[in-house]
Amino acid sequence: MNRSILKLLQKKLAASGDYAGAIDGISGPITNAAVESALRGRASSLPDGWAAWPAKRKAVAMLQLLCREGGFDTGPIDGWWGPQTQFAVDSLQTLDATGSAPPPWRDRPAARVNSNGWPPEDEAAMNAFFGPHGLPDGRSPGLTSVECPWTLRLAWNRSATTRRIGCNTKVADSLGRVLTRVWETYGETEIRRLRLDTYGGCYAARRKRGGTSWSTHAWAIALDWDPDNNQLRWGRDRATLARPEYDEWWSIWESEGWLSLGREKNFDWMHVQATAS
Repeated sequence: MNRSILKLLQKKLAASGDYAGAIDGISGPITNAAVESALRGRASSLPDGWAAWPAKRKAVAMLQLLCREGGFDTGPIDGWWGPQTQFAVDSLQTLDATGSAPPPWRDRPAARVNSNGWPPEDEAAMNAFFGPHGLPDGRSPGLTSVECPWTLRLAWNRSATTRRIGCNTKVADSLGRVLTRVWETYGETEIRRLRLDTYGGCYAARRKRGGTSWSTHAWAIALDWDPDNNQLRWGRDRATLARPEYDEWWSIWESEGWLSLGREKNFDWMHVQATAS
């Protein structure tokens, strides 16, 4: 449980009159006593034996109850932190910060259109549409440089920055529209807070990590974002780009037909590509 979540817990407990300490995200005797008091007032919603739980488990149970009261399903009120509780707490944080619950993005299958006519992820189809993929010996697809409205920090060297993204010429106009809409939607401060300025690259003449076929990066039709916090094997229980505050980010990409492997397959949440499937 990180500091921002503890702050949320303290804030909610203060609002109910159970907590009178500082909203500082630091757990201690005052916070623990407030949790204990609030749980006793909700004892009918708790399982037998809850009073013997350690303080950390009680704090998680309190968050689960607060999520349930906010309309977010955590599953059983058991004091254990798992993917369901994580998602519910993320949703509660969004509600607290914005005044609105995050939209149910998994109920929007039609959001990703294909107005650009992207081909499926098939080597022959991609070669026919985008031109041959690049090779380590120097052959590359047709590339165009697209200017990003905000400064990008390179994920592998944070001290290095760029405003240019080299991508396949066939996706350049679409990418430009996506970046402009992201800038207009979030603005610089929010982009930096959400680490959408951490750029993992576009063109790379290589095969897929963990696979044998060519990566869509070899056609320069894929981009990676904030790789450290959205690693290849991570699912929505760990990847930050799976959180509700990024729903609009993904909606913008999907409105242009780009595919998120995280949203579609629940891995490689850093990755977005210009394919139909």
